[in-house]
Amino acid sequence: MNQPMRKSILFIFLIQSVFLFQCKKSIEKYIDKTIKVDSLNVPLDKNQFYFPKEMFPNIDSIQYIQQKDSSYIAKRVYSKDKYDDSVMEWYSEYLFGMKEPLLFNRKIDNAIFRFTWLRSFDEPIVIRITETEQKYHLNWKKLKLNENHKPIEIILDESKSITKNEWESFNELVRKADFWNMRLGRYSIDTDGSEWILEGVNSENYRVVSVFYPEKGDFYNACNYLISLTNLKISEKYKY
Repeated sequence: MNQPMRKSILFIFLIQSVFLFQCKKSIEKYIDKTIKVDSLNVPLDKNQFYFPKEMFPNIDSIQYIQQKDSSYIAKRVYSKDKYDDSVMEWYSEYLFGMKEPLLFNRKIDNAIFRFTWLRSFDEPIVIRITETEQKYHLNWKKLKLNENHKPIEIILDESKSITKNEWESFNELVRKADFWNMRLGRYSIDTDGSEWILEGVNSENYRVVSVFYPEKGDFYNACNYLISLTNLKISEKYKY
């Protein structure tokens, strides 16, 4: 083997090693064994956040940057070491109300995605899709709220097995959305509408992304595909 080829192989090996180290670090830095949970990994404390704080950095300001075509794009400036506790509390309250497990606090060997759908005028819905040893499972829940939008009880809790093709189709949509590289925090903020929150975890990584009312696009397609896999009968009118 000549010298240039040896150098190339060594360089590739070093790049792969760094990548694997970063992947390992990216999941392990969120693991927290001090959180008290039940046998299903549901927190015992209703005030427990369902996400690592780093997933929701606090927005310090918005900068509007002019483009060549005279349009503007909004760039968010995040506060250093400050986090959006109010959003995490809001999302976590509904996930706890649906008795959902935490996804970030311990090491796993399988892969899980969870879509949490918080709508202004309809009940919250959560859809969880799981792959374990080449078996594929889907679970979905709906939560009843009181007049103050506080959780009352789970009014729907159903599950079914799905096919490998359905699992792979969903993962392809996740890849197209570039989910694992999407920026953290909420993508936009408004009053009435819906929050589309997608979490993903596997043996190497964890991420959560929240997008306000995505009417179209790859992220919408990934979440909407999960809706289509359930037995929920939701017309396009109510997919806001």
